Amino acid sequence: MNIVILMLDSLRPDFLGCGGNKEVITPNIDKIAKEGIFFKNAYAEYPITIPSRTAIVSGTYTFPNRPWCPLRSYDLHIAEILKNLGYHTACFSDTPFNKPAGMDRGFEIFEWVVYGKCHNPLHEKKYNFRQCYFPPHASEREKKFYENTMNNRYYSIEIFGKSCPELLFEKGVKYIEQAKEPFFLWIDSFEPHEPWCPPEKYEKIYQKEEPERYIPHPVGPSIDWLTDKDIEHILNLYKGDITHTDEMVGRIYDALKRKGILDNTFFIILSDHGEPFGEHGTIRKFGVPVYDELAKMVLIIRYPGLFKGGVENSSYVQNVDILPTILDIFGVKIEEKIIKFGGKSILPILKGEKEKIRDTVYIGAFCLRGGIVKDGYKFINNYGEKENELYDLEKDPKEKDNIIDKNKKIADILSRMLWEFISKWSEALSWRDRPMEGR
Repeated sequence: MNIVILMLDSLRPDFLGCGGNKEVITPNIDKIAKEGIFFKNAYAEYPITIPSRTAIVSGTYTFPNRPWCPLRSYDLHIAEILKNLGYHTACFSDTPFNKPAGMDRGFEIFEWVVYGKCHNPLHEKKYNFRQCYFPPHASEREKKFYENTMNNRYYSIEIFGKSCPELLFEKGVKYIEQAKEPFFLWIDSFEPHEPWCPPEKYEKIYQKEEPERYIPHPVGPSIDWLTDKDIEHILNLYKGDITHTDEMVGRIYDALKRKGILDNTFFIILSDHGEPFGEHGTIRKFGVPVYDELAKMVLIIRYPGLFKGGVENSSYVQNVDILPTILDIFGVKIEEKIIKFGGKSILPILKGEKEKIRDTVYIGAFCLRGGIVKDGYKFINNYGEKENELYDLEKDPKEKDNIIDKNKKIADILSRMLWEFISKWSEALSWRDRPMEGR
């Protein structure tokens, strides 16, 4: 089989039609979910850009043992493994951090589209674009992210006639049309990451009137400076970016279908994490909270040759499970002395042999947060920054009522489990194992 992975940055599953959202228009992703399996409770173990990708490509937990950092020499990469199995490997990415983080390893073709969001501009020309409102506490760095994004976008349109997302997915389409099989294609899109500045056509779908303040790049962490109208406006921009991204996803689906290989392609759509929009008083990923609005990720898998589609699965899965699943399909065994996988293969779920593969989810951020989800409860260790938290996710899915004082026994059990897990993984792949590497 061929393998295609579409990584969509900062996409929340509850902002998709297949995720229960009745407002956001995502027909292409919804169609793929209807033909495959949509995992309602998929979690990113360290919900931020590079750590999440590290967990996906290597199958190992990162939050207990390393901060945001490049792949280490002792990490495996899914592309390296598949290349050794005889696959043609290609990646097209506009994520600004991917190549410096070593995510290009194992790819025979790796094209980095540098006209995307937050990239440094490769030209000196300045364009006139809609000015973003920034609060007084906004740093020059934050302002530059928006300015660079817009300059790159206008430059891309002037030179190529297309914005960066369209260029990126066009490269994926052309690769599919010419690719020799079997192939492994990874498209790593920085959409719908902030700044949220969709093309006007997509903005107008959701933004019915001119906002009082145009805020495509809100500065966090606190939402104290934002009004309800501001947040509604920001959400409308985010929705517009999602609908635009959905159209790009449809182009990949159509390219596979035109070539007649759609049903012989193991097709995965995922995101690295979600995005906070004020649900707990913060916006964007500052401080890396582990509430569900950030920690939950999109995971959709389609492969009719292996399982029936149209399934919505509620069992716990994590981003570390993707690599073991692919290896399990091929019957590839990695010696334990090479790596201790943190992930579990979800192949038994795909084949209908099991309803679940794990009872517990572990999430966190290196030296900042730790979290565990088990039996419908979530415990959060805030590492002394504020009171620890416990939520009953069945009764309180939005995590608004901290019940830790009423349920100390449950909190203590989960706290102990989390401590034991972090202790184990701190030893297994410790940042301290090779302190001089990469410095």
